Amino acid sequence: MLLLGTSEDDPGHEGSYLTDSIMILSISQSKKDAYMVSIPRDLYVKYGQACNSGYAGKINEYFNCVNSDWNSDKAEDERQASSRKFFGDIVGMDIQYSVHVNYTVLRDLVKALGGVRVTIESRDPRGQMDGNFDWKCKGGNAYATRATMIRNCPPRGHFIDYPNGPVDLDAEHALYLAQARGSTAVSYGFEQSNFDREKNQQKILVAIKDKATSAGTLTDFGKVTGIIDALGKNLRTNFETSEIRTLMSLGSALKSDAIKSISLADATPTLLTSKVIGGASSVVPTAGTYDYSEIQTYINKNINATPVSKESAHVIVLNASGVVGAAKREADKLEKLGMVIDEVSNAQSRTTDNVIYQIGTDKPETKTKLESIYGVKSSTGTPPVTVGKKTQFVVVVGKPTTGTSGVISNN
Repeated sequence: MLLLGTSEDDPGHEGSYLTDSIMILSISQSKKDAYMVSIPRDLYVKYGQACNSGYAGKINEYFNCVNSDWNSDKAEDERQASSRKFFGDIVGMDIQYSVHVNYTVLRDLVKALGGVRVTIESRDPRGQMDGNFDWKCKGGNAYATRATMIRNCPPRGHFIDYPNGPVDLDAEHALYLAQARGSTAVSYGFEQSNFDREKNQQKILVAIKDKATSAGTLTDFGKVTGIIDALGKNLRTNFETSEIRTLMSLGSALKSDAIKSISLADATPTLLTSKVIGGASSVVPTAGTYDYSEIQTYINKNINATPVSKESAHVIVLNASGVVGAAKREADKLEKLGMVIDEVSNAQSRTTDNVIYQIGTDKPETKTKLESIYGVKSSTGTPPVTVGKKTQFVVVVGKPTTGTSGVISNN
């Protein structure tokens, strides 16, 4: 599901038709889990057509570039359909659904729920504060005194000012926290700017789901459809009414701890970097501008993650069986489980026994999985091959588990 946020309902907002919020939500109906990934609004892309910035520019311009008629339902459908394909190609996913919201949707949803609770998790021990919204504390008076601002926004006169830990947000504070990125000097806790904003947006989304579930809203079809009708053209989606029930059922069954965030900014190794293009600071893949292969692999690996694949253990596979291609077939199987294959080779001597050597003491899930596959306990002895700094396991295949045709020791 593609979630797009614009601010065209905010009078005077510069760039109000840009999708400054871009999020993809992947829900598994069978596993009852979900993954959220935010796409940086400054990601530099090729549009595939002429836009205001030319044929390439920041990704947040694409949605409006498809069709700039904002008074036509047909144009909205066209924008969403093209965006599902465009963003899906970048992340390597088939996106079937899309939801386009603006400020009114977030404000009204939180208001209808009576507020939400999120947990501030800043790297700064003080929490998060963004002075960009201090004007909200002036009560409409541009010359308001500091005392007035403190009175309107206790305790220190800042509208967005929270310590680390759980905080309760009303509709207005939820809306502006979703925008906060520390864009003024009088700010802290937003060292990653837009990436920190994206994390807070995801938290607010989960908080809305939690509150709606606890309030019984998601179990009442009438309430949900009533909210959608009330939001009118501020919430636009290709979900059919008949599909809303399925979505409600999923939302009710989905526990908060089963909703995981995939952060492109915090990935190791690094996936994204900054680059000045055309005089503007942009975000590009470290693999190269327009090369999204590593991003796609990272997202796919996380969404389809298992305890073994999360460890990404490095493994060397040696063929000691005399069966042609045994090591390669075993390595392919282990790679599909999420292990990283450092080397596939022949052992110096043959054996009919499988042997597992573990270097180090971490990667417990991988250790258990290898022992289960090969039917032996791992050894901490010296493996019969020189290993690199990254290698954590050496598997000596004496009795292949896949394919047994041919002899003569070959990889």
